Amino acid sequence: MSAELLARVFDVLGAADVDALTELYTEDYVLELPYAQPEPRRVVGLDAVVPYLRRAFEIVRFTLTITDVYELANGDGLVAEYTSEGRHLEKGTPFANRYIGLWRFRADRVFFTREFYDPTRAAT
Repeated sequence: MSAELLARVFDVLGAADVDALTELYTEDYVLELPYAQPEPRRVVGLDAVVPYLRRAFEIVRFTLTITDVYELANGDGLVAEYTSEGRHLEKGTPFANRYIGLWRFRADRVFFTREFYDPTRAAT
């Protein structure tokens, strides 16, 4: 189930449909981006995550492709490797990146994400 849920989340992110994420994330969803620039980010609660992602989609659009999935032993999440291809909307430049993400699930929704990526590639 969790890999299928992650694939649905990636489809929604690729469509930049932030409103649809409210059906896939819990109210207390936490997004951690330890390598975000200029400093690490921790966004807590759907009320904070939705506007954060809306602003991001005003700057970039991208698709995410899952390359590997490793289920957690306790069954409440997974570690995924994935790639992105996208475009910086203001600059018109393409970008691509690789990610490792820890995704945790509760009641068929995502409640936590910690995503690692190369911030130098994200900033181009």
